[in-house]
Amino acid sequence: MKPVRILKGALAALIVSTGLAAAAEYPEKPISMIVTWNAGGSTDVLARLLAEPLGAELGVPVAVTNMPGGGGSLGTRAALDAPLDGYTILATTSGNHILTPLKNDVGYRYDDFEPIGQLVAASLILAVREDSPWLTLEDFIAAARAEPGKYLFGAVPDVAPHLTLRALAESAGLELVHLPQQGGAPGATALLAGDVDLLPANAATVASSLKGGKMRGLAVFSAERDPAFPDIPTAKEQGYEVYGSPFVGLAVAKGVPEDVLATLKTAFDKVAQDPAFGERAIKVASALTYLPAEEFGAVWERDWTTYAPMLQK
Repeated sequence: MKPVRILKGALAALIVSTGLAAAAEYPEKPISMIVTWNAGGSTDVLARLLAEPLGAELGVPVAVTNMPGGGGSLGTRAALDAPLDGYTILATTSGNHILTPLKNDVGYRYDDFEPIGQLVAASLILAVREDSPWLTLEDFIAAARAEPGKYLFGAVPDVAPHLTLRALAESAGLELVHLPQQGGAPGATALLAGDVDLLPANAATVASSLKGGKMRGLAVFSAERDPAFPDIPTAKEQGYEVYGSPFVGLAVAKGVPEDVLATLKTAFDKVAQDPAFGERAIKVASALTYLPAEEFGAVWERDWTTYAPMLQK
């Protein structure tokens, strides 16, 4: 009987070693990167820029698949429902990951995913006209406190600029009037025309007006100053720890094996920190704001906690 037991033991060892070898071979087939927004948009451009070098680092192709709809929830659900094998990754944004699930019952939360890393965090700037009497954030806050309900700000409802200014107003104890806008560009037009007194906006929206002397920036809602506007202090520097930095990064559904997740993180970190990749990103999309997985996950939690009281009914 001993030979039989030996044979069984050898067979078991062979099965285990074969299984380990298979697991160690990840990835061994193409990976799908889901983009929850339309082709040609800023997230799609970044995802396609990332896909090629990420695939080269992993040794398999990374194919971008656009799945827009439902405020980004359609593609996000598809990533969540995919097999937990690491072959489906999500190009996630503040919109689909934080704002949509807070506003609607879409069947997921931010922490149903594991972060791989952040690629971009856009700067939000609080802008006023150049002829405004407010030279600093504190100037504006003092005026708004003195005359509650007098000052108007423009923003698209329930997106990052609007919610960030609401967070500032709550932090500073201000009563402001929101004049809804149809987009960032119409908001900038409204500010320059004098229809609103201030505008929280993506830096790209107001960059030309800031640099052309038509607008003045009172604060940037990032952890650090924007290199493109080094003279605009952060809200935190001025005593208000309020952040608003719409992000783009990578994630996978929770439950993907740890070794697979580690492989994805390592490859992403290497590509995102490559100076050559950063130069290509600036030319076709935007400057990178890389964060490793743990710090990216902390951004998710911070934004969810900040916006939940405003959006959850």
